[in-house]
Amino acid sequence: MNNDQELEILEKEWKSRFDRFTAPEPSREMTLELIKRIKEAERDERPVDLRKELEEAQYSLSTKEKIANLFLSQWNFYGAKTWLLTGLVMAVITFTISENSADAQAGFLSWIKWMTLIVIAVIGYAFRPENEGNEMLETLSYYPLTLQLFTRFMIVVGFQFVLTLPLSFVVLGKESTALYLVSTFMPVFFFGAFGFAGTFWLGPKAGLFLTLVLWFSQVFVKKKILFQAPGDEHFLIMNLALLGLSVLLISTTFLRNRFMEKWK
Repeated sequence: MNNDQELEILEKEWKSRFDRFTAPEPSREMTLELIKRIKEAERDERPVDLRKELEEAQYSLSTKEKIANLFLSQWNFYGAKTWLLTGLVMAVITFTISENSADAQAGFLSWIKWMTLIVIAVIGYAFRPENEGNEMLETLSYYPLTLQLFTRFMIVVGFQFVLTLPLSFVVLGKESTALYLVSTFMPVFFFGAFGFAGTFWLGPKAGLFLTLVLWFSQVFVKKKILFQAPGDEHFLIMNLALLGLSVLLISTTFLRNRFMEKWK
């Protein structure tokens, strides 16, 4: 038997071992089921959109919860140690002036000057130039950047006022009145608003420098202008002017933001 014959026998033997197999034609339902499974597999393998999930979570919150989260995020931005240190410095200055001033009104004017300087320092710290990571977090935040900065300003001024209110009684003692509370709040609010607006318009360094120039010009001038005490000739007029200027300065930041959006 030659080779050709052997190959022919092997071919017939192997052919007899194979059964014919015909694949059934898939039905319409089977095709739709297959497409559905493919889509589900693609959905499971798709990368998670964290930004979208964050926005959906934010939208589900109530207005009260959104406001609380906004304030909490800005409060925690610099940590509790910063606020504790600020309160400690304010307390030390208050008790030092209280123990070393014979006249309550003179001591009060000296005290309020130092309190406003602390406000300027905290504003400068709160709005100091950020690193790239923090800047990216602020930009990508659910809340607009202007609203974040304004919330931070409210926290700084509110924190200062909450502390200066009881500390003013330490300096004034029995002479403390509602007018003294006004003369405590208005300089704090004004220098905070001036520093906030200056930082927003000119940048952190230029805004802080301009605010310090204004403060030093009022501290070393002989005639009292911004720092008024009850009983001074222009006390009410000056405090109303400070309130109006503060509101105007803060308003310019929101107007600038709207103008830039329309310009774009």
